[in-house]
Amino acid sequence: MSFDLKIINGDFVLKNGDLDIITGQQKLIQDILKICLTPAGANIFQPWYGSFINKTLIGNVLDTDVTNAIATNQLQNSIENLKKLQQLQSSETFQQVTPDEHIAGITKIDISRSEVDPRMFTVIVKVLSRAFKQTVVQFPV
Repeated sequence: MSFDLKIINGDFVLKNGDLDIITGQQKLIQDILKICLTPAGANIFQPWYGSFINKTLIGNVLDTDVTNAIATNQLQNSIENLKKLQQLQSSETFQQVTPDEHIAGITKIDISRSEVDPRMFTVIVKVLSRAFKQTVVQFPV
């Protein structure tokens, strides 16, 4: 089983004086959030990690449909990168990725612009895990 440090609002979580960890579906949710919200190129050792969604959605004056199509494509690429990372992890390390935390496929990516504040977008990513569970991740941009 693989694990990751539990992060809430950008902070590590402590449990009984030690760093808390997450596994399973909660790890999958955190992994999706991390790759989608990390700007591409932010990690100099892994410049391919992350997405361009912030640059695409924030300050863009293109038509909403065009912007959404570009952002959806960028998120698909980022999640496919995460899926490849999971495959590498399960084949090359001792931390096996469980079916609950391994992406089988992307079922839907939905991006909607706020009618109240057109600068705000809501992103919903739905993936199917290898345990045949639908995982839904929602975040604002």
